[in-house]
Parts: sequence; C-alpha cells; structure tokens
Amino acid sequence: MKKKVFLFFLALFGVLLTGCQNNESGFPSSDNPTVVVSTKEIYGAPSRKFEIKATLADDLGLKSVQIQIPELSLDKVISFKTDPLLESYDLSYFFEVPANRGTSEAFKIKLIVTDVSGNVVNEEINLRLDGEFAAPSISMITPKEGAVILLSTSNKMPVNFVVNDDSGIDYIQIKCEDLAIDETIKLEGSPQSYTFNKTYTLPVTAANYVLTITAKDKFAIPNTGSLNVNIVATNEYPAIYLCDQPKGTNLTTDAVGVPMYFHEKSGQDFEFKYYADKDNKEVYFLGQESDFAPHCFGLNASNELVDDVASTPIVLPTKGYYKIKVNPNTLKYTAEKYTPSSKVWADVANGLWHDDAAQRKPFVSVCGGGIQGATWDTWDAWTQKGLHLTNNASNPYQLVGEYTLTGTMEATFTGQWWDPSWRLIKNGIATMSPGENGNAKYPAAAGVYKVVLDTELERVFITKK
Repeated sequence: MKKKVFLFFLALFGVLLTGCQNNESGFPSSDNPTVVVSTKEIYGAPSRKFEIKATLADDLGLKSVQIQIPELSLDKVISFKTDPLLESYDLSYFFEVPANRGTSEAFKIKLIVTDVSGNVVNEEINLRLDGEFAAPSISMITPKEGAVILLSTSNKMPVNFVVNDDSGIDYIQIKCEDLAIDETIKLEGSPQSYTFNKTYTLPVTAANYVLTITAKDKFAIPNTGSLNVNIVATNEYPAIYLCDQPKGTNLTTDAVGVPMYFHEKSGQDFEFKYYADKDNKEVYFLGQESDFAPHCFGLNASNELVDDVASTPIVLPTKGYYKIKVNPNTLKYTAEKYTPSSKVWADVANGLWHDDAAQRKPFVSVCGGGIQGATWDTWDAWTQKGLHLTNNASNPYQLVGEYTLTGTMEATFTGQWWDPSWRLIKNGIATMSPGENGNAKYPAAAGVYKVVLDTELERVFITKK
C-alpha cells in the first residue's frame, strides 16, 4: 500500500514537472501580439534623428519589444512589467543616424514583439536616408514686414516673393481674410523655384493687415513653410525712421536701434535728435523700419527732399549732435547742430558697489534676459564685469560695450539697486527710470553685438559685430 501511494505521488510530480517545462513563462497560452506601425517607410538623414512609432497589443500581456538595425549598431530591448499585465503600448523611439552614413543608403528596421505567453511577432520598416526635411523657403521682395502703404499716394499693393525648395514645390497660397484674398496656385512639374508677382487693390480706409504666404513641397512626406507679413495701410505716416546705413544694408540684422525711431511727432512733422560720429555723415529718412523701400527720403539732383529709393543721402557736415525736423508730406527738412546740456555719466568703468551711498561710485551694467551672463538681479549685473559699459572716449554722452545675445532679449541698463538705470522700451527708446511702459522684447540672432547707450538721445543701439 505504501508503495502504491509513493508511486502515485511520484507520477503526479512528474506530470507537474513536465507541465512547468512545457510553459516556462508561467502564463497560459494566448493569441499572437499585434503590431501596427505608423508608416512602412521612414525617411532619415545622416546626423538626424528619426522616430519609430507603432501600436503594440496583446490579448493577455506584452513582455518586450526589440528594435534592431544591425548595420547601424542599434539593438534596443524595451521590457514591460508583468504586474499588472500590459495589454497595449504606444511605441515612440528616436534614433539618430550616424554622421558617416550616406544619403543613398537604406536599411530594414526590425521590430520583434514578444508576449508573456512566449508568442513572437516580427515587423519590418524600411529606412531610407535620402530624406528632405526643410520647409520651402519664402523670400519676400515686397511688401516687407511692417511695410507702410500710403493710401494718399496709391492704394495698390504689389506682392512679390520667391519660393525655393530642393524637392520641388507643390503649391503656394496667398491669404488675407480682411482683404478677401485667398488664392492657391498649384504648380505643374513641381519646380524647385517659383516667383509670384501680383498687385492687389486696397480699400481707401486706413487699416492694418496680415498677409499670409504658405508653400508646400512635393516630398513623399510634405513639408510646409509659412510667413506672415504685417502691413500698414494709412493716409499718413505713423512713424519715420532715421537711417545712417548705406543702401542695400540688411536692416533686420541688428537687434535694436537701426534705423532710429523719431523723438517727437506733431501731425506729420517729425523731430529727431541724432549724433553724427564723423564729419559728412550720410543719412536717409525711411517710411518703414525694415527696408529702404518703398519709402526712402533723400535728395534729388536739385538738392531737394524726395521720396525716391534712388535718392542720394542727406549729408551732416560736421561731427556732433543735431536736431533734425522732417515732414514727409511737404518734403521739407531742417538739420541744426546743438550742444547737449544733459548729465554726463563719467568714469563709470571705475564704479564701486557700496551700501553707503556716499561711498558708492556709479557703474552701468545690464539686467535682463537673452543676454549671456545677465539676470534681473543688480548684484549679478555688478559681478559680471563683462556686462559693464564704459565711456566712449570720443563722446561723453555714450556708454559702450559688447554683449553676447542668446536669443530674444530685454534689458534695463543699470547701476547699484537701479540707480542710475535706463529701461529699454519699444523702438530702441531707453528712458531713465522710472520710465514709460515696460521692457520691450527684441528678437535677435545669437551672437556678439556692439552696444551703445546714448544718454542724451535716450536711445540704445545694439548692432551685430
């Protein structure tokens, strides 16, 4: 009897052992997992990341997914927890193509999905390295950003731009809801370059408009580029700018102050204060901030003021400060030299931080954002010596230096505890605090810039070095 019982338990143990060996996972049998990839073909490029996207699912639970590109040394395993069991997973995996691969190469991305029952499913995605990812570039010829269209002269708005794209252009679109403009041009043969030139008629009432230009390319995965252009249609000039740069200069390269915004306005009489840093300084007046066209005021052959892009510059004969008045309607201007009487901030390079005001010596540094080393703490403005301005040896009313900008910037030029300080507001205006309005933000490309704070003009000039 004892022998029979022993044999029974021995047989039962054998059955259990065999069962465990046949299902090592410890989970019951289940259906195969499913894999749904977002695309069967991915475009990449050397030194560029691409994304592998797929939806994984299993009726019982997922165990792992393995991602392989042997030729690119990619072998990534993502394991899933089994408590609780995971029935679905949205795969999003980024991988950067090595820089030494060629644009003509192609590979297979292997996805190996395993569920907790031991079922395995394989999926392959084609990877090509001849991807084109740049959106079509749109270059505006006219109107430029911030363009002023003087309705008293003409209510016609010429629109002229060029679109370029390596893979070919599918279509372009010109829209302005307020002007009932909605025009789409489908391009035959997908040209790599296309020039648009058409004139639209504006209403006779003054208003601001936003013209939106959109272009889509013909690549397998299309790229879209878009550009908004703000336009001012007006019966009189809202602003006039003084420009001391040669024609052809890109007026959008500098961060602040070029061209220079007017100081006073009464009707269409605009008044500027300006410092000519040398004899025979050449200047123009512009009706818009970002370009010499369409309104550029200079001299004609008879030495009269004209609104003509082909005009010659006005010449200020000697170095120094000037008060200049101009009326773009009557085409009259005057330029008179003057001697400033405002406070001179001298010897700021030898400033001294001290809690006792009697022992303090003024310094001028900067607080703000988008400026390397700067914060909104005046102590940091003091300790970061590279941010300190110094006196211009040739002009006691100017404080100068160099800053590295990291992007969109805003600034207050300051001493200890904001004494003294000049707040940089809109249009390059730097008023002594407490000044008007808040700090303005100025978009700027990263790089090194020359800085000039003119305390007499209450203007800041931050120009690309």
